[in-house]
Amino acid sequence: MSRLALILAIGLSLLASESLAQQTLERSPTTRGRVRDTSVLLAARDAAARAGADCHVTAAALQGRDSFGDRRYEVACREGPGYLIVDGTTPTAYNCLLLESQSERLEGVSSTREVPACLLRANRNPVRHFASVATHAGMDCRVDEGRVVGLSPTGTTIYEIGCRRAPGAWIEQASGAWIVTDCLDIRSRGDLCQFTTEPEELAGFRARLAGSAAEACAPTGVRDMGRNATGLTYYELTCAGGAPVVVSLDAGRRVTNVLTCAEAAHIGDGCRAERSRPER
Repeated sequence: MSRLALILAIGLSLLASESLAQQTLERSPTTRGRVRDTSVLLAARDAAARAGADCHVTAAALQGRDSFGDRRYEVACREGPGYLIVDGTTPTAYNCLLLESQSERLEGVSSTREVPACLLRANRNPVRHFASVATHAGMDCRVDEGRVVGLSPTGTTIYEIGCRRAPGAWIEQASGAWIVTDCLDIRSRGDLCQFTTEPEELAGFRARLAGSAAEACAPTGVRDMGRNATGLTYYELTCAGGAPVVVSLDAGRRVTNVLTCAEAAHIGDGCRAERSRPER
């Protein structure tokens, strides 16, 4: 199933019952509307824990009940995005950023029901949450944009992080560890980073060349040539004012070797830039 299909499936499963946005919030004569008292906070924390949400709940609101009578809570977390919790027989947590992305994807789709949404103030600043997620993943940049790409085959959320004047990445958490995939690699495999330009990719790659034999290369083009059995990734670099070269990077994105195109003829399909150079 594609990532988009998975996201749509989540949306349709939620829309199958009465929309959160259409629910009448439970009211109390002492709170002028939305219940925010201690009992709701404690109940929401309990529901979030039973749903397996990775969240230290700092605020909560009861968003009403669905047609099955299941309570629905929105919770804000001390770190990271909040959740909508459906406290049914099997409590389920829905990431607020994922729901926002789903809402954007479903815009224009004919429906008599509204898409569920997170309404707490703490959950309505997505860039702050994307920055928090990026920090946990070990990214060191000024985050200015972000989006939920979708779900991985194992059901983890994949985020795209956009950085100010720097290359971004796709990140996901799997088995407790964060996986960070550079936008250059995302593009080379046919996917798209919406928030990273090619000049930003090239500038980010050039920084990796510092201290290596390819330090003098100012890349005007970078092509992924594949990986070998030891985990090294090979890239062909087209250099401004110089001959193309091939570099290998380890898992830490450090240059381990620099080869001429002649030396790299056995790697993948060789240097394409070298073959396209006009004969003299």
